[in-house]
Amino acid sequence: MCIVIVIIVFLFGSCNIQRTDFSSNETNIFGTKIDIGCLVGQSNDLIYFAPLLLYQDVYDNHLVTVFDTKNEQFVRRFLTIGRGPGEVTPPLRLFVSTVTQQIYAFQVQTGYLNVYEPDDIIDKNTIPYTHRQVFLEDRPIDVKKIKNGYVGIGMFDDGRFRLYDSIGNIVSSFGVYPFRGEGMSHIDRFFIYQGSLAASFDGNYFAIGTAFCDNLEFYRVEDGNAVLIKRYESYDVKAVFYGNRIRIDDNCKMDYMAAYGGKYCYMLYSGKTYLENERRPIGGSKIIVFDWNGNYLRSYSTDAVIFSFCVDEENNILYASALDDDDENEGGFCILQFNI
Repeated sequence: MCIVIVIIVFLFGSCNIQRTDFSSNETNIFGTKIDIGCLVGQSNDLIYFAPLLLYQDVYDNHLVTVFDTKNEQFVRRFLTIGRGPGEVTPPLRLFVSTVTQQIYAFQVQTGYLNVYEPDDIIDKNTIPYTHRQVFLEDRPIDVKKIKNGYVGIGMFDDGRFRLYDSIGNIVSSFGVYPFRGEGMSHIDRFFIYQGSLAASFDGNYFAIGTAFCDNLEFYRVEDGNAVLIKRYESYDVKAVFYGNRIRIDDNCKMDYMAAYGGKYCYMLYSGKTYLENERRPIGGSKIIVFDWNGNYLRSYSTDAVIFSFCVDEENNILYASALDDDDENEGGFCILQFNI
């Protein structure tokens, strides 16, 4: 049986190919539901910036819910949807940089990257304003902070990646798509072969993993270029692209569903078929941990299917969005906390 769905997913390709099943040194972890004091929806991004947890969902014309993990209380909702001063246009991609100590919100439709200070966000009486705004050429779909600039993926005419300087100018275009990707149009190969992007806390490395073909790559940033360190690969995508739709067979295996970067690289992995994943093109129950040279370290098996996640590496806590099993919030979402 097949199903036709509309979806935006991402990913990649290159050399130094390796493969492992990532099953050694695996630990089962169990989630505890956090009462954040408000309803939340499905989140595309969940980020941690001590002590704040920022959860991206749409509620009451706002895009981000802020929770104080230290005091265990709801703080506020911010980033109003709109095109006026101080407003933003969804969809967003959220990320943080511990080097700059700032929070970033990238507006995919417009190509503008807004930079915010944490103190403005945690103060309920302050309307967070953009301390800096950067326009990224070629309008990537996802972007992360790296040393001296940014890395982006998107529907580019040439190359899989863009490196940008600190003011948004393109420094280099690079990267080869795996399997049949180079023979496709720039739109087709983006939907089929792009994926989940993560960058190291110091900005010297980044990694990307595909959702539909089992491909994971690690890069080091050097002098305005990116050098492939390691690549894991086992098979090509089992989905067919039609116009702006992906036709996924029930036997199509789901792979890297989300990513998070800090001192280590964390990849959310499904490993299930599309049918086993209840015909959802997102979600997984295994977190795979690597160092930034691409070496496998350990993995965690969660007791719930999660959709987005982040990690408090200082206190060894993983936060994740998941379906809420509370009967009073049937079909809703919640935030789970795991000790790792």
